Amino acid sequence: MKRTILFILVSTLLAGSQLWAQPGAADAAEVAAAFRQYVEQMSFLADSSVEAMRMQVDEHSKCLQNWKDKEAYMEEHGVAAWLSRQRDSVGYYRGLAPGLCDGFMQQYSQRGINDEAACRDSLRSIVGEKLASIEACLNRLQRVVESEGLIGRRPGAGAWFWLALVALVGGVTAWLMGRRSRGAGRAEPAAPTAAPAVQPAARTIGGGEAGIVVRRKTTTILKKQSLEDVIGNPAYLQVDAEDFTYESAVRRIYIKDSCIRDIYNMYAADLQRPDSPKEDGCMVLGRWVYDQESQEYYVSLEQTVMPGDDAVFAEYELNFGGKIKLKVVEQLRKLRRETGFQYDLTCWVHSHPGLGVFFSNSDVGVQMQLKHPAHPHFLTAIVVDILTPDMELGIFTFRRDHAINSLSDLKRKYSLREWNEWARQSGGQGGENDGRDGAGADEYDVMAASARNADNCAAVGLSAGAIVDVCMSTSGDSHGLLGLIHGHSSRRGDKMMHHAQRLSNNEQVDGMALLGCLVADVHGSIPSIRKAVAHYLDKIHFVLAYAPGKGTVTAIPVVDGELSTDEHLYGEQTLDELKAWTRKIEKSNSSQGDRS
Repeated sequence: MKRTILFILVSTLLAGSQLWAQPGAADAAEVAAAFRQYVEQMSFLADSSVEAMRMQVDEHSKCLQNWKDKEAYMEEHGVAAWLSRQRDSVGYYRGLAPGLCDGFMQQYSQRGINDEAACRDSLRSIVGEKLASIEACLNRLQRVVESEGLIGRRPGAGAWFWLALVALVGGVTAWLMGRRSRGAGRAEPAAPTAAPAVQPAARTIGGGEAGIVVRRKTTTILKKQSLEDVIGNPAYLQVDAEDFTYESAVRRIYIKDSCIRDIYNMYAADLQRPDSPKEDGCMVLGRWVYDQESQEYYVSLEQTVMPGDDAVFAEYELNFGGKIKLKVVEQLRKLRRETGFQYDLTCWVHSHPGLGVFFSNSDVGVQMQLKHPAHPHFLTAIVVDILTPDMELGIFTFRRDHAINSLSDLKRKYSLREWNEWARQSGGQGGENDGRDGAGADEYDVMAASARNADNCAAVGLSAGAIVDVCMSTSGDSHGLLGLIHGHSSRRGDKMMHHAQRLSNNEQVDGMALLGCLVADVHGSIPSIRKAVAHYLDKIHFVLAYAPGKGTVTAIPVVDGELSTDEHLYGEQTLDELKAWTRKIEKSNSSQGDRS
């Protein structure tokens, strides 16, 4: 008995001093090595990206020291804006580092880590070293710019006059707009009465939308808060909260057609095993604006983020794992950088197969964990029972009293099948392509990642063969024009879709039209890309620009014989994602061949 008590005491002391290692627990060095590999997958922190930035700094520095018209070079290549964007990214990742590291460590929560404190310090040190290296690189270019007298100049007397005039005009305009907004009414459109499936186009928004403003006292909003491009856009399904619940803090939800198809496709795969259903889910990114007067939110659901391989989905268990948090962070950074809009996590989706649509206590816990720290009440949740005939779903939001609406609050439920049918026939980009817009089922639409589309280049669908050609052409260290892209084009309404079949060195290929060019460019600047394809600009519809440092391919439309400078029209994807999709298509085709 004494030996037993003594053993318990010693064990407790050892555990308290962290000398009692958990069986099978991960070593801090092991976790750090895995974290280094994960960081290498991030477009901003990867060694290849840092090296590409060094090369770009070297090129800018050399040109600024030798260029005759230095100011023209600065303006043409956007050096000051580029420096500012990179510094913003450094600041963003520095603030993100603690959450990034803690989120990565959470995937070891069940297994445990021997020395969590040392491990956390090690992970933060890895990110800190990366950022310090990037910052040193940027400082080097900053010194060159300042030494050439291109930043920090004081405006002359004439400049001061114009600055004062602009300030005066701006002040008067703001005063007038303030008076008009205070006197404006709140004319809102009537609540919809028809089911979403028979409303392929979003309704025209009344004057009440003009009252949507954002006034946040926090400093976390770095980008523009706006839904201007969403309101009235036929690619978005509009759902008014008063249709499905009472006293919601969210007034209206706009759901992008491609987002609906992503969710439907996720659950269509689950329907293949109806006898052993498992819960499943994803996160959804979008935007939100806040009406200060009514204290209501308007929210968009635009891009899904699927869980990582550490997620646990069982019959009565839903654990998203830790990796999805890192994927959300990376996608948010990418969307904010590429669009200039403030994207956030606006919704999360999960299923209750065969159990019905309701919001459990566990679901409430997840909702409270995911909510925004400063504006918690725009977060929505969608619950789907995939085993009902219509794939019944319910939308759950925060109420005005800060509680979350329950099953008893729901006025109606929706059908995911009907939503998907609407998405397929919507006035947006439409088409079925594994959740991607505009291309065929056997093509990867690079333009699906763009914020909006040019009419003459709404989709750039790459066949598996074209992707293989692109990957082979970009495997070396070549720069400039790598090849010409051939295939055919089609029209859907007033939108042109381009279907790339192969890459060639010849301008003419039998049975195919010249569609675009593939260019490798370290600097990613429009002038250098334009120079590489100048001979073909009047013959092509788009350019695929490969960035060696980032490992990405960006589709840039050619509008009226010129490369578009509107980044909202660009579509970007990584080569790794293109390769993964190709393998998926090959596997699918192989299985179909086996069944036949």
